[in-house]
Amino acid sequence: MRHQEEHSPRVLKHPLISRLFHWGLILGFLPAAITGFFIWLKPFGEDLQNVIMQIHIVGACILTLSCICYTIFALDRIVIFIRRILTWDSQDIAWMKIGGGYPQKMLLGKTIPVPPTGKMNPGQKQMGIMMLFGGIFLIVTGWALYAFLPVAPKLVMYWFDMIHLAVGLILGVSVFGHIFMAIYNWGEFLCMFGDGTQLLSEAKHHNPVWVENEIILVKTDESVPVTGQHHVA
Repeated sequence: MRHQEEHSPRVLKHPLISRLFHWGLILGFLPAAITGFFIWLKPFGEDLQNVIMQIHIVGACILTLSCICYTIFALDRIVIFIRRILTWDSQDIAWMKIGGGYPQKMLLGKTIPVPPTGKMNPGQKQMGIMMLFGGIFLIVTGWALYAFLPVAPKLVMYWFDMIHLAVGLILGVSVFGHIFMAIYNWGEFLCMFGDGTQLLSEAKHHNPVWVENEIILVKTDESVPVTGQHHVA
């Protein structure tokens, strides 16, 4: 089976710049989210809470720099991403109604028909919307609290703090759910944190609309290099 997979066609699903950005999110958002829970609950003594706050700030720096660099070097990817997460049709709504078939598969051991999806399924689109707008709120309110808390109007800082807390809690819980689903779909996980490629057969199973409409078949010989976002090797 492994020998067959090694010689099976593969598709480049995530280019290097997107994979690096995901690593930035992992190294930045996760420490900030985990420490954010401890900052909110305050379960430790003052010295340890101060260390936790410093880790929170470092995570915020990594997250912010990752977003800035991705915006500068991959603005076209951001435009495509926004278009994907904001484009919904009846198939997406039907997918959401059954949870993509995951509750039936995971809880009941049943496989049911699932509406075909594009490169991002509706669950990923929903997560993308939350991360896009929630991430902006977190970064803006977080750095405002860090820089202007002593001098800004108390009422403004109070609401910034409440927004930062609420959005952080929602995104933090959602991201851990996202990670669970990514690991559950191990091929998708390896694709994002590996070389960016996925078996064509697996892509057809998870993203048939994307494969049908956006994939370009190319040769894998020395004269025709395999590069780009939507190529099959």
